[in-house]
Amino acid sequence: MSAPLRAAFLAEAGPGVGLGHLRRCQALGTALSSRGAVMRLLVAGDARAAAAGATRIDWTRDPELTVETLRAWRTEVAVVDAYGASPELLECVAAVVALAVAVDDLADRRLPVHLVVNGAWHASRLTYRARPDTLFLLGPEYTLLDPAFAEAPRRTPRDDVRRVLVTLGGDPPADALAAALHAVRRAAPAARIDVALGPFAPVPDAMGEGVRVCRGLDSLRPLMLEADLAVTGGGVTLYECLATGVPVIGVCLADNQRPNIDELGRAGLILSGEPSLEQAVGRLASDPALRRSMSVRGRCDVDGRGAARVADAIERACVAVGAARTAR
Repeated sequence: MSAPLRAAFLAEAGPGVGLGHLRRCQALGTALSSRGAVMRLLVAGDARAAAAGATRIDWTRDPELTVETLRAWRTEVAVVDAYGASPELLECVAAVVALAVAVDDLADRRLPVHLVVNGAWHASRLTYRARPDTLFLLGPEYTLLDPAFAEAPRRTPRDDVRRVLVTLGGDPPADALAAALHAVRRAAPAARIDVALGPFAPVPDAMGEGVRVCRGLDSLRPLMLEADLAVTGGGVTLYECLATGVPVIGVCLADNQRPNIDELGRAGLILSGEPSLEQAVGRLASDPALRRSMSVRGRCDVDGRGAARVADAIERACVAVGAARTAR
């Protein structure tokens, strides 16, 4: 039996960055670990993220430290998920590991790595600059979600809306959260509202009756399974909702979320909260047939198995370059 594959994940997390990069790395790490790989998570950013089984290291600012860390741990696979990862840093990483992987949804810089992953709906239409031998895994079949989302959701569609999930990321703007709650209350006044907050969000003021605040959850999937519809930001959580079959309204909270909101909206997989979030919630809340259709289509197009597919591709690539195979 060969030695287990040693995989290091380099991510950013914290206020202004959120948790999406970290969550994608954790999802792929879980998939690789289930195959016997040994993983290490290196986080640049807030210490509260690093406390969740990760090591805090400012790797985005110190390429030399990054290379030393990867060498010392005898890393074979390095997965980098951060907008702050420069081409020069990626070159340094690729020079000391058998397989360098970039998880990237912008295609805004050169990516001198062996493998590029982008699980966004529109990923195949982006123009990437990479090495001649770079392998690309693009599209929703490679969306990096926790493997728990691969399990078929058990949902009981209802004609009325009784539960609404509102989740706007790890560090939501206070005005955006207030606007979302106001819209849901007006458009679906009889519904209970679950508000999911990340570890970087400030403690909210009293939100009134019928609102439950859930803070710092490891997974939103249980809340999604209870929800008749969701209002969420345009990042990873949007794809988690699709995989769980939750009819969802997307709210753009950052420029990098715009393509997800626009492309998924044009495809009819989500509703956009623009120009009026209240109208979007009202439309979805009053149309059970639309909610059922969106639920089925979302799960069909994002099946939650993306992390497993990427893990399989990494194992195959490691065999091709001669890295140690994972013990099974």
